[in-house]
Amino acid sequence: MDVLELFWAKVDVGDADECWEWMAGKNSYGYGSFSISGKQHKAHRLSWQFACGRILDCLDVCHHCDNPGCVNPYHLFLGTAADNMQDAAKKGHKALKLTGMEVLAIRRLLADGEQLQQDIAKDFGVSPMTVSHIKLGKTWGWLV
Repeated sequence: MDVLELFWAKVDVGDADECWEWMAGKNSYGYGSFSISGKQHKAHRLSWQFACGRILDCLDVCHHCDNPGCVNPYHLFLGTAADNMQDAAKKGHKALKLTGMEVLAIRRLLADGEQLQQDIAKDFGVSPMTVSHIKLGKTWGWLV
């Protein structure tokens, strides 16, 4: 079986307007995970690539349906991290725990180097991974 067959065998495919649920492993946020040659990939990103082609590193694969387990390419669209956050805010989601001002404050604390990332995370009510991603520019990188 090739990679495409293995991938789609893990999807509950329905009609084009329905969510196609990822039936295999998911991360703590509900996004599907699929391994290719020992490397983990987000299932919705692979779905987009299989259906539409290459994704630039600077772009996210976002969900129109707001279902992180959905891999239906008709429910996906490309956007920047800022586009993704604006889409979530427009839909009234509370997924964003931090404001831009709080992210800037976290960056200042990180630059000071006087607090551990886990302590900063606790102070702001987020995970240490969130603080790490801010530090590395994986999230909120567009905010200057």
